[in-house]
Amino acid sequence: MFTKIGFVVIAYLIGSIPFSYLLGEWFKKEDIRKMGSGNLGTTNAYRVFGKLIGTTVLLLDTLKSGLLVLLMKYTGIFDGIELFHPLVYGLASVLGHVFPIWFKFHGGKGVASSFGLLLAYDPIMAAVILPIFLFVEFLTRYVSVASTVAALSALLFAVLSYFFIEPDIYFPIITFLAVSLIIWRHLSNYKRLMNGCENRVGIFDWYDRLKEKRKTKKHSKK
Repeated sequence: MFTKIGFVVIAYLIGSIPFSYLLGEWFKKEDIRKMGSGNLGTTNAYRVFGKLIGTTVLLLDTLKSGLLVLLMKYTGIFDGIELFHPLVYGLASVLGHVFPIWFKFHGGKGVASSFGLLLAYDPIMAAVILPIFLFVEFLTRYVSVASTVAALSALLFAVLSYFFIEPDIYFPIITFLAVSLIIWRHLSNYKRLMNGCENRVGIFDWYDRLKEKRKTKKHSKK
């Protein structure tokens, strides 16, 4: 039991690594907690530090929650060691990201880290969820909306997977807990959406610029 709990603590500490804060301090000499929304997540990193750091944060936050899940499920590194289900450690990493011990338990919103957990455990489902996220983000330009729709889709697929593909009860339960956490962390975003003051992230700025350029070119020909 000590080993099982010990790895939960390790998973939590890995998840607690604040990559957005570290990269901001190292490369911009700025504290992300004092910028934008003040959130330590990927979205705020994109907003205040730009696409390069934002993308790096996204990749690292995705990796940190999926690392132990990946190693436990697909390698023999932990053979002979009694452990909990791999998803338990993935969830511990997500909790570390949302409630990091280093910053008085104020962290990100768990979207990228939850996706990392899903990507490591079920890559096919992750490959289905990602286009859903991008499509909703393209339609609305709100990461909070895209994250919520993608999270609920993941929960639906996890339940369907339990009944029709593989009866792994941990999958829908852990997914439910992660999705509940994501929705809870986005309550303030939902309030801003209702008040019409939710921030947008320019993931598809390039498309808007291209569209505007074509529109301008079309008018200039008239």
